Amino acid sequence: MARIRNALFFLAVVCAARLSAQTISGRVYDSLAKAPLVGATVQLVPSKPGSLAPIQAITDSLGSYRLVEVPTGAYLLGFYHPLLDSIGIEPPVVRVNVDGSSGPTPMRRDLGVPSAAGIITAVCGPGSNKKDTLGVVVGHLYDAASRQAVSGGTVVAEWQRVAVVDKRLEISNPQLIATTTSSGGFAFCGVPRDDDIALTAVRGKDTTGTVMLHVPVAGFAHQQVYVDKVDLVPLIARDSLGAPQLTPNVVRRGQGQLLGTVIDANNHRPVARAQVAIAGTDLSELTNDRGAFSISGAPGGTQTMLVRAIGYAPERRTIEMLSDQSTSVDVRLTTVRSMLDTMRITARSLYSHDATGFDQRRKSGFGRFFDSTDVARLHPFETTRLLEEANGIRLSGSGANLRIFMGTFRPCEPAIFIDGISLPDFTGADLNAMVSPEDISGMEVYVSAASAPVRYKNAFLSRNGAGCGSILIWTKRVR
Repeated sequence: MARIRNALFFLAVVCAARLSAQTISGRVYDSLAKAPLVGATVQLVPSKPGSLAPIQAITDSLGSYRLVEVPTGAYLLGFYHPLLDSIGIEPPVVRVNVDGSSGPTPMRRDLGVPSAAGIITAVCGPGSNKKDTLGVVVGHLYDAASRQAVSGGTVVAEWQRVAVVDKRLEISNPQLIATTTSSGGFAFCGVPRDDDIALTAVRGKDTTGTVMLHVPVAGFAHQQVYVDKVDLVPLIARDSLGAPQLTPNVVRRGQGQLLGTVIDANNHRPVARAQVAIAGTDLSELTNDRGAFSISGAPGGTQTMLVRAIGYAPERRTIEMLSDQSTSVDVRLTTVRSMLDTMRITARSLYSHDATGFDQRRKSGFGRFFDSTDVARLHPFETTRLLEEANGIRLSGSGANLRIFMGTFRPCEPAIFIDGISLPDFTGADLNAMVSPEDISGMEVYVSAASAPVRYKNAFLSRNGAGCGSILIWTKRVR
């Protein structure tokens, strides 16, 4: 009888334990991307270390998780994800008490990545942005070969600021410099929202390419940057007549190789004679009949690749290179026609909002203006021929290599806007391919950043320079 009583007592204890065991479920939400966080590791850890083994689960495609058979007790509930490491914040943790009182009904505990406002406060301190006009950029600097964090490296953030001071338009290039921590982390507080930031990282004599990063309206952006050994090589520059210039250009070189293919995004056919270049290196190649390309002597680390072809919109892409290995990249180019179809939808609303902006700016006296009457009078066979009527403009090259320059002593390439939409990396050849003269209802040419409207300023410092102006074109299709 005693043996039976003991067995019944043991069974009762086991049943009670199972009845008191709880299920905890919920979702993990990414407040930055405004979407479920997939692949996060959710962990439930006892408040008293070592008392029980942690219980964990991985979030599914909906960001959902489920922890079963959780014994009674006090716990800490949190999650891990590479996103948290990339933005340099600690994983959020909540306290959970399981006492079995809810019975078989699962406990629900939702978790989430902090909002942009929460991250700004955590990184820059409370009250760091009371007017909600400034943001933060955080990231890490890694060695491209070892993937290890670079401690003591230098990261520079630069952007363009246009302001009215004493009734005068002033343009400046604010700069922030950060030294990376032992984990390679860096942060820039006080950067402008809804603007482009140029990032460059330096380790000793090695430097990355310039990365253009957009800070969204919410105010938070993050970027991982990789640096590798880079050689600085003087390159003899020549003027338009082929004569060598006195001061050589210094370009970045390495032992890496960039290869890949360029295809049409619509029909997946190879794009022949597309130009592929690595910014800041003077390295470029044309694709063959199979759309393939190969560039040798490329520097390692984070670089910017530029791809352009006749009839296609230019493509700018950030890539990670290893100085002694090959990096493969496949590029899909969008045709000008497809891009125009997309632009028409956006431009209609932009133009209706700015319907009288052209006439108002023409009355201000800044810039050179052309309307449909001027187009009919001058009868240009290419859109860029109109630019020859404006002072301070120089066209260089021809055909697919046609480029637009402003200024005399330090020529730069202007920002180009069509129907209010910025088109970075556009050249004169791209402009002619996209817009015919008979489609133009208005054109505005500003040969300096000081004369250009603030809304249409030149944001791409790495390509255009701070003092370069803008070209605005308004087409008949959006009226």
